[in-house]
Order: sequence, then C-alpha cells, then structure tokens
Amino acid sequence: MKKLMILLPVFFVLFSVCSGCGEDDTENIFKPVLRINTQEKTVSNTSGSFNIQVTSNTTWSVEAKNTWLKPERSKGDGEMSIKVNYDANTTAKRSGVIRLTAEGVNPVELIVNQTELTFANPIAGIPDPWIIKHGEFYYFCKAEGGGINIAKSSRLSEFPPTKRIWNRPYDIGNNKPWNVENIWAPELHYIDGSWYIYYAAGRPTSESNGSYKMQRSGVLRAKTNDPMGEWEDLGMLYTGDDYQKGIVPTADNTSYAIDLGVFHLNNQLYAVWSGNPAGSGDQWLYIATMENPYTISSSRSVISKPDKSWEVYTGKLNEGPAFLKNKEKGKFLVIYSCNGSWTKQYRLGYLVLSDTLANPLQGSSWTKSPKDVFFRCDDTSSVDGVNGVGHCSFTKSPDEEEDWIVYHVKNRNDNTWSSGRSTFIQKFTWKEDGTPDFGAPVGWGETVALPSGESR
Repeated sequence: MKKLMILLPVFFVLFSVCSGCGEDDTENIFKPVLRINTQEKTVSNTSGSFNIQVTSNTTWSVEAKNTWLKPERSKGDGEMSIKVNYDANTTAKRSGVIRLTAEGVNPVELIVNQTELTFANPIAGIPDPWIIKHGEFYYFCKAEGGGINIAKSSRLSEFPPTKRIWNRPYDIGNNKPWNVENIWAPELHYIDGSWYIYYAAGRPTSESNGSYKMQRSGVLRAKTNDPMGEWEDLGMLYTGDDYQKGIVPTADNTSYAIDLGVFHLNNQLYAVWSGNPAGSGDQWLYIATMENPYTISSSRSVISKPDKSWEVYTGKLNEGPAFLKNKEKGKFLVIYSCNGSWTKQYRLGYLVLSDTLANPLQGSSWTKSPKDVFFRCDDTSSVDGVNGVGHCSFTKSPDEEEDWIVYHVKNRNDNTWSSGRSTFIQKFTWKEDGTPDFGAPVGWGETVALPSGESR
C-alpha cells in the first residue's frame, strides 16, 4: 500500500507532463523564416542601387556571388531593408546573384539582370488597362470620353495612339438608351473567330441622386475580323436573379454590373462580373453561363464576397475579375481587385477553382487566397508613386515564353480618382502549387527588362 501511494503521484506527474504532448506542441516549436520581396530584379547598365526587403524572425547573412553587386551589409536580424549598389555594365546583358542564408531554413536568392534592353513604367496614363495578344500583334483597349478606343502594336512595352471604334448613343426625344454615360473598363476578347468588347455604362448619375446604381454591362461585336474596323452594339447583358429563356435585359430586370469578362472552361462559356447584392452597395463577384458570347443564359451566382481583413480596409468591394489558367498544374483562377479603387489600399487577391471539373456556379467550388497577392503603397502625396494597384489583365511576351500582368496604379494617396491612375506592366512567374507569383509591384519609373522577344 505504501508503494502504491508513492507510485500514484509519480504516475500522475508523468501523465500530466505527457498529456500536453502531441501534434499541437509543434506550434510552439520555433520555425525560422527567411523571405525577400522579389526573386528577380532588372537594372539598367548605368551604375546605381536598389533595396531588398527581408522578412525574417532570425539572424541571416548576405553574400553577393558577383563582384559588381555590392550589398551594404553582410548580416542582419529580423525584418530589415538591404541597400545593394551595382557597378556600370559595358555589355548588352549580364546576370548576378545575391544569396541570403539563415540556420534551419533554405537559402533564398535574388537574380539581378543588368541590361541595356529596358523600359520604365508607367507605359500610359490609363486606368483599367486591357491588353490582349493575338498573333504577332498586341491590341490595347480603353475607355475614352464617350466611347471606346483600340490601338495595335507589335510591342508590349509601348502604348501607341488609339483609334475610336465606338461612340456612345444619345437621347433622342423619348428614346433614352441605357448606355449614354460612364463608359468604363472595356475588355477586348477573341471568341470563336470573332472579336467582342465587354464594357460597363449607364444613365447620367443626375437621374439617380448622384449614384452609379444604373451601371450595367453591354457587349460590342466587330463586323469583320479586324478589331480596328467597324463594330456593332449588341446591347445589354442579363445580370439578374430571375433568368428565363428569351428574356430581354433591361435596367429593371437586371442588377448593377461592371467589369464583366468571359472565359471558356470545359466547353462552356461563362461570364464573371462585379455586382451589388439586393439592397446593398457592397460589390460581390457573380458568375453565369453564356449561351453565346452575347447572351447570358442563367441567373447570377455568387462566387466571392469581401470577407477577409485585407479586402475591407475601404468598403466591401470585389471587382475587376481577370482569368488565368495553369494547364500543367490543372489550375483555373479568377484574379480580382478589392478595396476602393480610389484609395491607396487597392490590391489583388484570387479565387482558385478547387477542381477544374467542379461546377463553377457554386461558391463552394472556389477557394480564396489566404492573403492579398499583389500590393504596394509608396504613400506619396506631392509626387507620383505607386499608391495601390489593381484591375489587371494578362498577356504573353512576343515570343510566348513569358507571362505578363497589366495593371493600373493610383498615382497619389489622396483617396480620389482626380490625381490619376497609370498603366504598368511586369513579368510574373508561377509557384510550385500552380498559383501565380506576381512578386512585388515595381516602382514608378523603375527599370524593367523588355519582354522576351521584343527588341528596340
């Protein structure tokens, strides 16, 4: 009995200590972290400097693998910025590596390309930019005044002069078209051998107490195979909750709809846009099937609501959907913008289809990125800078070897559109899991290597 009395406390202590052991304890084990804000950097052939932002929770070391690269520190601890100086270059192009190491974590490397074949952003002063590559040419589409313009170029890095291809209609007596004002965010698509433009428009805001609630989505079709030629207006698209076959879309039976774009998946054409839920000014992403490129054939379904902390800094807005496919990894993604486009909090997130055979009309088929995937704020008020980024499109380099993102930045931090938005482009890559790695948005006037296959 005495032995039992002695052993019981020992057993209890052992049990108490071990009962806390298990998988949950791994959360308390220190895990070193080492990251940098970009994996590739392009600089011009003249001497200069740039900064690397390090994210870490431990001590780390820096080493330049090339003598022409000169980091101003060799060690650091935690989060810190490293200034890197570089010498002038007399060759057409050279590459170097800066390597960061820390105990217990894989090294990270920054590739630095120094070349004379560069350009600088912005390439234009245009919001909601849309660039599509077709054959050997790029087509640039934009809203301008009361209509839509297109430009054609063999170069991605230069936004050439545009040509007006469509003008808004006007009120004539009692005939009051739905699309006479506020022409926004046109997107040019080539579908089944024809060119289409999807755009937003509406009635004057003076008719709705200053609001844009009458904005709807419409579609144009080119009359020939030349997008620089004549176009016809095919009218409003149905974006409501009560679709019936043969329904004629009107402002009364549809809902607010902007930034509409289309994609093919598993032999079905879909439309995705930004719209208001009933009775609210919030903006959600909706999807519907299409019978053809100018006819929506279902009621709208919600695929995204702004419900993450990084989506609701300035209002509850999801907008500007654009689409990416990674065939190798079997991924389909909707890249979208969130927060107010007039604010410095504008940024990108994404939705990924959990299975490309899943039903895209079901919100549960989509998974949202755990955090924003593309954001920068220089917080400049008196000079132009990158003060929020968003509303993107995607294209390829001239030789089809590189993927490029096209987006706009807000020029100032003033919480208005009046200071301007400008068009930027930059190369992006892919992560091992098949999702895009956009890197960090480049700075205002920052040197960028020309797209692969593009020469001066």
